[in-house]
Amino acid sequence: MGPSTPQPRRTLPHDSLRELAPGAELVKIRANPHTWSQAVLLAAYTWPQYEGDRLVPLDHGSYPDDSHNTALTIGEFLSRYRQLPVVRQLQASDAAYTFLVELARPSWELSSGDSQ
Repeated sequence: MGPSTPQPRRTLPHDSLRELAPGAELVKIRANPHTWSQAVLLAAYTWPQYEGDRLVPLDHGSYPDDSHNTALTIGEFLSRYRQLPVVRQLQASDAAYTFLVELARPSWELSSGDSQ
């Protein structure tokens, strides 16, 4: 047998967004629909402990300072992956689209056997 070649590391489409807001489980982003590279990270959240409770906002201080890199990262993500089921469009206008992107599943969906 020949030498085994390691499998390339598979990255999830939204891993790039996770790097913009470490610890976030959801992010709210806004972008210009005419040029996705004009985009901003509006907010980052974690899931609440219980279904139906409000999202828990993360501290704004954890966002990267490089707004150009942030815009390009969000733009690249939206141009390729905005049709994924984890991406929900919240608002749309001629000037901007706002999306909520789920980076991780809520804990109540991951626990099995709970019937609430």
